[in-house]
Amino acid sequence: MADKSYDSLKENFLHEMDFISNLGVKMFIYPFIGRSKLATYCYHITYGLLFFTMTQLIITLTLICINDIDVFEIINVAPNIGVCLMILIKYGKIHDNKVLYDQINKNFRFDIWEAISDTPAHKEILHNSTWMTKIILRFEFYYTIGLVIVIDLFPRLIMVYQNNILGKEKQYLYPFDGWYPFDKIKWYDAAYIWESFMTTVVIFVFVYVNMLHMSYTRFICLELKILGSSMEGLISNEEVVKIKKRKDVDRIHCNIRQKLKFIICKHQFLDRIVSDLDEVLGDGMFLTYLFGSVFICLTIFTATVVDDLYKSMRYFSFFCSLLVEVFIQCIIGQLLIDHSNKLERAIYFADWVYADSDTKKMLLIFLMRSQKPFGLSAKGYLTMNLDTFSGVCSLSYQFFNLLRTAYSD
Repeated sequence: MADKSYDSLKENFLHEMDFISNLGVKMFIYPFIGRSKLATYCYHITYGLLFFTMTQLIITLTLICINDIDVFEIINVAPNIGVCLMILIKYGKIHDNKVLYDQINKNFRFDIWEAISDTPAHKEILHNSTWMTKIILRFEFYYTIGLVIVIDLFPRLIMVYQNNILGKEKQYLYPFDGWYPFDKIKWYDAAYIWESFMTTVVIFVFVYVNMLHMSYTRFICLELKILGSSMEGLISNEEVVKIKKRKDVDRIHCNIRQKLKFIICKHQFLDRIVSDLDEVLGDGMFLTYLFGSVFICLTIFTATVVDDLYKSMRYFSFFCSLLVEVFIQCIIGQLLIDHSNKLERAIYFADWVYADSDTKKMLLIFLMRSQKPFGLSAKGYLTMNLDTFSGVCSLSYQFFNLLRTAYSD
């Protein structure tokens, strides 16, 4: 049976923090403050490689448009450019806002334990949240390893299958088929190694950024749950009995006010960091919504009409990746909204009728503030939630049907 003691649960939680931190070290992002010069140089080199890859793809797209406007080839390159642009923005934002990320990291390593007490309710919340976060992070980590292997090896395997087994005319395939200032067929192995390496870098940076924000969102939701549980127990049954019997009333009301002030301060801190994260992530989320709406439709349409096994599977993988990315951005926003609403309900259902007038005023102000839930947005243009994800899917499906009809005609 799993050990659910307070110390064990705390250790498990911090282990997940260490897991994210260790990955951050390998991405040259963590520690957010106090990185060595070598780590800083490696960050800038990685950023430069990502920028170089995006430039390579932009040149490829430009040459396609100049020489022979092939819509399918444009769709083959454009999503990769969008992915690289989103990675550059998100990767750079973490570096530029390292003070904010360091504050969030320190809060979940040290300050959160001021709010989590050794009670059955808090321990159950901590256990469930840590367990679910661990499942999500491990799935994303091992899925990424498998994804990198498949994407790097798949073009080579298809090429061998088509050339050696089916006996088709020799066709050279690459992970992202970029432009080179030399004959990339003559230097095929070198080009393939470069594209495999950069594909690995792009995927791991992309997934790590999502893992970081997903874990922080889960931890913010954990703290909101803890605050909600504390609000439900703001005035205990024993205190209610003593208040009714007029025993030690002043001390009890003083303790209640102190607990409420502590909860409000914690909520204000979470409100600030969510607001700051919304500002930091706004550009990336706006691009995710914009690119997702367009490329989800185009990639699945192309996958259904192109007469080539490799390209069809390539476009379908683009479609799945874009759909998952939009879903992740929307679900973390939805989680924040849902847990904020739960805290609002916990405030309302607290035994406020037994509180004194000062506490009631504080509760009323706190309740009014909590009615504006936490959330993330795409630069303020739209809220990232499941309704937005549903809207993206609906819009993409309508465009898909329109393209299918036009293509059939």
